[in-house]
Amino acid sequence: MKKMFIISLLVSFTLLLISGCASRSQPNQPTVGYEVQDSQGYIVKLPKKPIRIASLSLGADEIIVGLVSMERILALTYLADDPGISNVAEQAKLVPNKVKANPETIIALQPDLLFIADWQPVELIQILREAGISVYVYKTPKTIADVKLVIYEIAHAVGEEKRGQEMVAQMEQQLLMVQKSLEKVNAAEGKTVVLFSLMGGIGGKGSLFDDICQYAGVINGASKVGVGKNDTMSKEQIVEAQPDVFIMPMWDYSGKTDVNQYKSEIQADPAFQTLTAIKKQQLVMIPDRHLSCTSQYIVQGVVDVAKAAYPQYNNL
Repeated sequence: MKKMFIISLLVSFTLLLISGCASRSQPNQPTVGYEVQDSQGYIVKLPKKPIRIASLSLGADEIIVGLVSMERILALTYLADDPGISNVAEQAKLVPNKVKANPETIIALQPDLLFIADWQPVELIQILREAGISVYVYKTPKTIADVKLVIYEIAHAVGEEKRGQEMVAQMEQQLLMVQKSLEKVNAAEGKTVVLFSLMGGIGGKGSLFDDICQYAGVINGASKVGVGKNDTMSKEQIVEAQPDVFIMPMWDYSGKTDVNQYKSEIQADPAFQTLTAIKKQQLVMIPDRHLSCTSQYIVQGVVDVAKAAYPQYNNL
């Protein structure tokens, strides 16, 4: 009887020690794993809320910076701190690592979760997953509605659903303000705009810019003459569109082109001299970071286009 009591006491003492060690190793920090499904149906298993987050696209960079505290961001893209194309350039300076689609570099960083757009090579995604990296592939937004969905998805993946809802609500509030301001514009006033890159007129039917135009209350010249989202307008098509406003680029990827010189060349082009945009010198430079982004900042592109077309309604 005495022997049984001693054995029972020893077992209880051992369990107490084990319990005490576990408590000291993880004080008030229970590990609760969860799963998220990416846009391609892949299940990403996360043992806890990720604290070493990385991104391989500028759109995801901007969304993540809006969702989580900066100390949770391990790496952003190499463009994240370029103010010409990034809406989070200042915040990005606080992030220690800037990366390209280089598997060796990413694997060495060992992020808890990596966000990749679906246009990245399948081979890259496979290599990273085989190396044990948790990769979440998201679908590149084609509309502002798509941007909202991506924000919800990324917010869920990083465990910040409430903040994601707040970000989308802020977008919707800004879009509603634009809509109310444009109620004063009648159908006869509707302006046609053409978006220029350094290669010519772009942003045709089905592009994100096409959707921006819908919200901004303008006619997209490229879409008007049947140009596709991946096509470049010819000079003949630009003239056919009869634009009231040219939207000019402010950023050059190569850093070798003088955008102001390019604007002057378009202004002086003999092919465009009959157009209202040229006659009234309506060549408006809008930050590329507002028009090419696939994040919450896309609403600023809507505001900019509406202001360019309807400067009389300056309360946007």
